Amino acid sequence: MDELSRYCFLAGALPILFLGVVHVTATPLALDRPKGLSPRDPGVAEAMTRTTLLLTRRVDVWHAWIGFNLSHSLGVVLLAVVVLLVGRSPASFAAQAPVFVPLAVFVSGAYVAIGARYWFRSPVVGCSLSFVLFLCSLGLRA
Repeated sequence: MDELSRYCFLAGALPILFLGVVHVTATPLALDRPKGLSPRDPGVAEAMTRTTLLLTRRVDVWHAWIGFNLSHSLGVVLLAVVVLLVGRSPASFAAQAPVFVPLAVFVSGAYVAIGARYWFRSPVVGCSLSFVLFLCSLGLRA
C-alpha cells in the first residue's frame, strides 16, 4: 500500500505543477502586452497604475497585482516540486511522508476552499484533483 500511496502523492503534484506554470505564463508583465490574467477592460488595468495601496504609496495596484500573481505561481510550483522530491523514491517517501502528505492535503485543501470562493472553474478542478490524490495517499498510509 505504501507504493500506491507514493504514486497517488506523485500524481497529486501534476495538476498543481501544471496550474502553477500556466498561471505564471498567463500573468501580464506589461500594461501594453495583455495576457490571460489581464483585466478584460484595458481601462481597468490603466486605472490600476494610477492608484496605490493603502499599505504604501510606493507601489501601484498594477505592480502589486503582478507581484501577487507571480509569487502565487512560485508557491504553487514550489509545492509541486517539494512533493516530487519527497516522492522521488520509496525510501525518501517512507522517511518524509508523515510530514509532507498531511501538509500537501492541507495546502491543496486550502487552495480548493480559496478557489471555490475567488477563482474560476479550471483551477478549482485542478486543485480538487490534487487534493483528492493527496487524500488518497494519506488514506493508503493509514
